Amino acid sequence: MQWLRNTAYILIVILGGGFLLLQGRGLLFPIFFAIFFSFLLMPLESWIYRKIPFKMVSITGSVLLVLSFVGGLAFAFGYQIIQIVSEMTSIQEQLEAGIEAIFTFIDENVPYMQMPEDQDSMNEMISKIIAAPVEFVGAGISNGAGFLFNAATTLIYTIFLLIYKEAFKDFIMIQFPKDRREEIESVLSQSAHLIQRYLVGMVTVILILAVLNCTGLLLIGVEHAILWGVLAACLVIIPYIGTTIGALLPFLYTLTTAEYPMQPYLVLIMYFIIIQVEANFFTPKIVGSHVQINPFFALIGTIVMGTLMGIGGIVLALPILAIIKLVAEGIDVLKPVALLMDKDLMKKRHLFFGKYDRENFRFSSVIKDDPEKR
Repeated sequence: MQWLRNTAYILIVILGGGFLLLQGRGLLFPIFFAIFFSFLLMPLESWIYRKIPFKMVSITGSVLLVLSFVGGLAFAFGYQIIQIVSEMTSIQEQLEAGIEAIFTFIDENVPYMQMPEDQDSMNEMISKIIAAPVEFVGAGISNGAGFLFNAATTLIYTIFLLIYKEAFKDFIMIQFPKDRREEIESVLSQSAHLIQRYLVGMVTVILILAVLNCTGLLLIGVEHAILWGVLAACLVIIPYIGTTIGALLPFLYTLTTAEYPMQPYLVLIMYFIIIQVEANFFTPKIVGSHVQINPFFALIGTIVMGTLMGIGGIVLALPILAIIKLVAEGIDVLKPVALLMDKDLMKKRHLFFGKYDRENFRFSSVIKDDPEKR
């Protein structure tokens, strides 16, 4: 009956982990962000420590430098944010009018597609389409108290993680046999490097896209150009569909607020060019190939993490998936899973019936009573 106990243990861990993420996201959100933020700060903290060999000085200095940068951005865009909050209802109404214009065009010009004739049904459908993203943006901007509390908690956790990082590493190392510690240390080092490169790369891409988006929208003459430009840049964290969503919102807005007929179409053309440059140049060159996750798992991971942890889960989904893949590559029974997640899955699929067609690579080897491998 050992196999039954092993199966039960695995199910308990999976279900318990999902329940903990779902119910405890308010507690876990700052911890997860602090872990990733501490990885992001480690190179800067190490550089300061080499110049000034005092731990508290290097940690405090690195945190203050990042806070100064964030504070400068908040000060620069403060007026725009206040204006956006005061006009959020008006923005939502304009987006709804834009969607209604598209539906009307489809109803009149596309054969075999009919929109609801009842105006109340039409309004309800439009409201459902547009209410969720606008309310999400509005809540994220205006819920200052909750944001400040989470930010302060994350900052405190980050400082403690930077102080005790070596002790945490030693604790993890002693959980494994001595003959595997070199391998575990390599995995930890690769994970830290992966997170740092990914986060620094994504922040760089977001800043570049924000500048390009805002500049283009300002030149076209779109209202709230800073809002739409920064929002579209931030949505790049959602794999494959984020930039498209970011482009559609200002397009819908300009359909009913356009100062001249070509304005909405210029917005689409501008975003199309920027999206192509981002997908084919910025992200491959800056973020690189550090996150080798195929689109299927990237989208599923983003949706699942977003459902469990909200916007924080969406931000952390790809690096968490990359770490899971990295760890899976070091465990026999999980190596086929790592291959299944790989970006080059179709090129490597022959390995399933080649390298991995043995007992020690099957899930059944974990729950079998007989530990002997063929």
